Amino acid sequence: MIFIDLENNPPPQDWIDRADALTQQLIAAPTIVAKNVIIDANQALWNELKDHLSALSNQKCWYTESINAGAHCHVDHFRPKKEVVEEDGNITDGYWWLAFDWMNYRFSGPAPNVRKRSYFQVVANRALIYGDNCNIEDILFIDPIKVRDPECLAFDNEGRVKPKETVKTARNYKRADYSIRRLNLNAPSLIDQRKDKFRKASILLMQLDKKIQLQSVTWDQSRENEIEIGFRELIQMCSKNSEFSAAVKFCLKSSTYAWALEIVNAAA
Repeated sequence: MIFIDLENNPPPQDWIDRADALTQQLIAAPTIVAKNVIIDANQALWNELKDHLSALSNQKCWYTESINAGAHCHVDHFRPKKEVVEEDGNITDGYWWLAFDWMNYRFSGPAPNVRKRSYFQVVANRALIYGDNCNIEDILFIDPIKVRDPECLAFDNEGRVKPKETVKTARNYKRADYSIRRLNLNAPSLIDQRKDKFRKASILLMQLDKKIQLQSVTWDQSRENEIEIGFRELIQMCSKNSEFSAAVKFCLKSSTYAWALEIVNAAA
């Protein structure tokens, strides 16, 4: 998962106007049943934004960083629109007033969206009715449109995602653990692909470090060219447009090579 700057990339004004009109209909609808009828009848509206949202991440799922070529990707309602399922199984009304709010959309591959469904755990300050402030909710899900949230995740050389925080009672450990489970971030296919990227980066790091050490002893232009090619390859792997770039960056940051941070910074 990497940060996605959704806020500064709104959809066309025509779409926003149509969405706002539907939201006003939802507000006026007298019952939850009536509101759900409006939502169900207008699902095509949020699907209009699928290309717009996917373009913000080079077609990568915002949760997994997988491109999911050929798969049926989704426009996920981050805060569920019709019902909310809590960890204890309790079900309450959803955030119906956000059904046509583009800031509530996340581009999702099938693995996380199918598992996520209507789960959304709020620790405190739950917004229960229209007009309540969602911005003060203390939520467990890590959100890709929040700058600091993706940094709660770490990766190992077997391709698994894990909490970066190691204290299990800490808030960020709980958020990472919940998100990994509920977004299916360790689905077998994702682990395999992430493992390949992590190992490729690890091998390239070791190869480059040997060459860099040799350069400090005897400088060689051919070797310098090889180092340049290796640096460029790692920069590309760290690029926000590349699959599993967060895992590659974590690999570089976790290495013992001080120069690896230069690559991470160059790819930013």
